[in-house]
Amino acid sequence: MPTLVNYSGDDELYSGASFYQKNLIDLGRVCTLGSSVDGYYCSPKKRARINAPDVFETPRLRKDQKPTIEVLPNECLFEIFRRLSSGKERSSCSCVSKRWLMLMSSICRAEIYKSENLTEGSASCDDEMASVDEDLVIEDDGYLSRCLEGKKATDVRLAAIAVGTSARGGLGKLSIRGSNSARGVTDVGLSAIAHGCPSLRSFSLWNVSSVGDEGLSEIAKGCHMLEKLDICQAPYISNKSLIAIAKGCPNLTTLNIESCPEVGNEGLQAIARSCPKLKCISIKDCPLVGDHGVSSLLSSADNLSRVKLQDLNITDFSLAVIGHYGKAIVNLVLSSLQNVSERGFGSWVLLKVCRSLCHLQFPHVEG
Repeated sequence: MPTLVNYSGDDELYSGASFYQKNLIDLGRVCTLGSSVDGYYCSPKKRARINAPDVFETPRLRKDQKPTIEVLPNECLFEIFRRLSSGKERSSCSCVSKRWLMLMSSICRAEIYKSENLTEGSASCDDEMASVDEDLVIEDDGYLSRCLEGKKATDVRLAAIAVGTSARGGLGKLSIRGSNSARGVTDVGLSAIAHGCPSLRSFSLWNVSSVGDEGLSEIAKGCHMLEKLDICQAPYISNKSLIAIAKGCPNLTTLNIESCPEVGNEGLQAIARSCPKLKCISIKDCPLVGDHGVSSLLSSADNLSRVKLQDLNITDFSLAVIGHYGKAIVNLVLSSLQNVSERGFGSWVLLKVCRSLCHLQFPHVEG
């Protein structure tokens, strides 16, 4: 046996082989080794070839292979998500991936599944439905406020706000100022807010050029409690948006529109017909707005107390309407009205409105 173990000679393996490998190979000449070391056996004068697979190697996904969690189509995920019982569960699922977040934010409140076939002995179902009802009641409070500025204003953040605030009191005030140049706010982000924030009461959109009528129309459809609308430097917002707001938001009390070149008389006339609670209006730098739109607002809203008109194509006729219908106005600002003459500031405004006015300002008025 020592001779077999310490064998050396011409048939020995090359010098680079380890001692353990040489002993195994030499022993293999006289005994049969188990299957676990079959890969180490080789004939004399040949290098050892290791053909056994590495059992410790972890499997890797191919570049074109999707994770198993992303295999389900959106239709299946939608049906699963709408059956989640609480807002906390929906928020947790939205943190899995961007796809899940955007899909979760597309679910409207009315689409959340509610079981009506409850048996008398199903206490767990009763508790589940109670938790759902609690979440829906909390959403109506709307005491939370959010403000997104510059690079922080993206569709993903709006979707996260829509999903996250629903279980924490509901969103009541949202301000978007500026937008990310690469991934800015679009109609998709506003649709997420419309679906998840029915308690929204105040909405401001400043200097966002990537939002159009579709997004604001979704806000009108989903946020019927809206009371304040502030739009500034939105070139793609037109009369279509204001018509949708008029139909969906009858409780509107404050309307501010500035530097919106596509907004004209038709949109203001729709607001005048459908929003009788309007108290404050401010319209600035809208070239399509004329006497018809302004006069409709002033003559239809009996509760108007603050009026601000700047850089508009209105004439003396609009001021005459102010003098006739604006008896409740306490704050009046008229500025940069090139088509208004001295006659417009005559007896109509000064004699009939000054009794209730607390603040009157008309700088830079031509004429």
